[in-house]
Amino acid sequence: MIDFFTTFRPTLLGAWIPAVGMILLQMVCMSIFKEGGKRAVDTSWYDARTKRFAMFNSMFQMFFIAVAVFVPFKCGTVWFAVGGIVYVFALALFVWSFWSYCTADRDKLITKGIYRYSRNPMYVVFTIGFLGIAISCASLWLLLVLLPYVWAMHGTILGEEQYCEKTFGDDYREYKKRVPRYLIFK
Repeated sequence: MIDFFTTFRPTLLGAWIPAVGMILLQMVCMSIFKEGGKRAVDTSWYDARTKRFAMFNSMFQMFFIAVAVFVPFKCGTVWFAVGGIVYVFALALFVWSFWSYCTADRDKLITKGIYRYSRNPMYVVFTIGFLGIAISCASLWLLLVLLPYVWAMHGTILGEEQYCEKTFGDDYREYKKRVPRYLIFK
């Protein structure tokens, strides 16, 4: 039987590797698409509530990585294989998300590429990647850390959607009717 609550001992071969890998991939994408990267991290328009959610989102993301230092992979198990597939899928979708975002016209609503399937693909695939890591390690600790991360991410997204509605008006409202907030759920 798999031990879902691993003991807290630092590990060299564990969940921290792909977690840090996702952050590094994000940095690489931002350095390749400099203008889009600047736009992606521009929070100058955030209201106080959205800033708080964004701060919590970042804190829980860092907490996930900190916990991941103590969570070993479950190499040779079905969990490891399934989690690895989910993680690689998320990385590919993340690159597509970033490319779709960064190659779009800065002043227009982004509705092409992966944005045809999700209004918030970068957030969604980052979460899917973290989920893949938790699965590959069969770690309830990481799943528990993922819950407040998802809560904070959702709050950030709600603030960003308000901004998009103010900025793009009816175009955004029509887009909301066609495209789910996440991948499946409206």
